[in-house]
Amino acid sequence: MEDRIKRNREAIKPKWTDLYKTNTAKKQGKERPEQFKSVPGAKKIDLLKVFPNIIRKTLQEVIASRRSLRSYSDINLSFEELSYLLWETCRVESFRENAVFRTIPTAGATNSMETYVFINKVQDIEKGIYLYIQESHSLALIDNDDLIDENVNEGLLKQLRGAALVFFFTSVPFRTEYKYDFCAHKMIAIEAGHACQNLSLAAEAIDSGVCAICAYDQEKLDKILKLDGEEHFTIYCATVGKK
Repeated sequence: MEDRIKRNREAIKPKWTDLYKTNTAKKQGKERPEQFKSVPGAKKIDLLKVFPNIIRKTLQEVIASRRSLRSYSDINLSFEELSYLLWETCRVESFRENAVFRTIPTAGATNSMETYVFINKVQDIEKGIYLYIQESHSLALIDNDDLIDENVNEGLLKQLRGAALVFFFTSVPFRTEYKYDFCAHKMIAIEAGHACQNLSLAAEAIDSGVCAICAYDQEKLDKILKLDGEEHFTIYCATVGKK
């Protein structure tokens, strides 16, 4: 086996017992990382927390119907549907100084992930890139440039395909590294997977589909989302649209 491949595999099979003797940032008493990203002064949109028009489906039904969808109808999502997808995928149930409890599992309540959304086709919502504000279940506008849809498509390597939404799951790795050091990176990737699975199942409840995307231009997407690419970067994407 090539040394390069062997080294890369080590990231997904860390030796947990070695963590007990590792001088982590937490053990060193370093400052805790921020729990949430914010956008001071940005235009905010409060999202819905109740969804009277969402048809209830059983877990068995949505699992059975879930398939990766790469072709979407030219139909706008409603504001309620957008709110519902974010609520089921990204919401924070509660938090305190050193822990964030979300609707998805997050390693040691460290909350390594942020969620950005490209809104392309949602009724009464301006097209653009938004940050999901976790602690208040709201959106903050990041960018609404006239070429934003073209730029997103380029960043996705031409995989936008007319989707109504694109979810960008991003990583702030130090949040998890602070406590788990070299074990963090496997858990960060798993956390993004949990979120995308919730998104895939929630989309089925609104007769929509999702395509999870790992093949994208890292530098372009990080630039579009205004991330530094080192301490905060894109880790997973998903397009969403009506079937």
